[in-house]
Amino acid sequence: MNPVVVVGGGLSGLAAAVSLSSRRIPVLLLEQRKSPGGRAYSFVDESTGTVIDNGQHVLIAGYSRTMEFLGTIGARGLVAVQPVPELLFHHPVRGFCSFRLPLLPSPLHFLAGVVTTGLFSPADKLRMLRAGFALRSSRPVEGTGETVESWLDSLGQSPETKRSFWEPLAVAVMNEHLETASAVVFIRALRTAFLSGARGSALAIPTVGLNELYVDPARAYIERCGGVVRCSADVTGSVAEGGKISGIRLKEGETIGCSAVILAVPSYRAAGLLPDALRESGFLACASSIPLSPIVSVHLWFRGDVMPQDVLGVVGRRIQWVFNRRKISREKGEGGHLSVVISAARAFVGMENDELARIALEDLRSVFGAVIGDATHAVVIREKRATISCAPDVEPLRPGSITPLPNLFIAGDWTGTGYPATIEGAVMSGQHCADLAAGLTGGIAGGAA
Repeated sequence: MNPVVVVGGGLSGLAAAVSLSSRRIPVLLLEQRKSPGGRAYSFVDESTGTVIDNGQHVLIAGYSRTMEFLGTIGARGLVAVQPVPELLFHHPVRGFCSFRLPLLPSPLHFLAGVVTTGLFSPADKLRMLRAGFALRSSRPVEGTGETVESWLDSLGQSPETKRSFWEPLAVAVMNEHLETASAVVFIRALRTAFLSGARGSALAIPTVGLNELYVDPARAYIERCGGVVRCSADVTGSVAEGGKISGIRLKEGETIGCSAVILAVPSYRAAGLLPDALRESGFLACASSIPLSPIVSVHLWFRGDVMPQDVLGVVGRRIQWVFNRRKISREKGEGGHLSVVISAARAFVGMENDELARIALEDLRSVFGAVIGDATHAVVIREKRATISCAPDVEPLRPGSITPLPNLFIAGDWTGTGYPATIEGAVMSGQHCADLAAGLTGGIAGGAA
């Protein structure tokens, strides 16, 4: 029996291959690079010997598909879940302010968090409560072009609530600013984050590098179940016969037979891997025009420990989130190691490394003061194609998983999952394609070994 071929070893491809392997369906995963992982990988910094990620990836406990995936591959214990959901911010005037959600039934936990936080004035707390009620009942109409900012304006949110709370959330969840992000997608994501139960709102932070969390255990699981992961495999196209996809072509000239194919590649690559007739028909032609949004991460090392918190949202500065890598990853040795993130970083991605490090240090000093001395070492990571832009006019361009060929499926966080381009969306998409492929091969959709 020919295998189900999964093209692309990012999180969608790994999730699809793991799901199929759990049903003992033969799988061949083809990855163009030397190692799987896609946009979620880690590497060793040669100067410090520290394992660092290509970008900080934070989960929430309510990401049920991702947690299920981690449980299947035996990596669930490698994320630390907050016992009580809490977001800590630093406001330029109010200082450190906690937004803590007590373990109460939804939506009481969100309402209690609003009432007790020092982040808002009394008037703004009333506005936030109004937004919390609207979050449960709002039904933005698809295709209206409503942005998060216009939705918040319709709820009477003040410039301060938008700056202090909604903007940090939007850039973290959507990788877009309020004036650009889709309200429909944002509301859907926040309902998962804040209305799926108090415990589901907790941050789930990886305690190891992304290779150790996702890539290595997923690969080991696939191979343990009899599947094959083949790297440095440059797929150039596919072959269709009799109304079905019959093979995958590699750059070296090899054609691999298949029972089904899941294309789990970035939006700008997908159309080029379709069979000739399907590509020429215009299917997926709009995928390559989906705009992308960059993320910049700056890793900074210091002689001493400069940040007592694990995670901090920074209000009103150029940087948005700071992660204490020394604490989160339980790094050994002395000194401090911070990872600073700038999402929706179009204005920053073209800057020189020294300038980005200077910006990060200036903004950190505005929070922590003179304790932030000169960095002993800095690493700048640019993901110019980090995610698709989740703008209102992009949603109609995101394709579904099903194609005109009954055994060809499309996976990826950029497809029409209804969610932002998050890890949860990537895993959800891969698992959905696995369900579809399993239905063709006689597997039990949704089953697990």
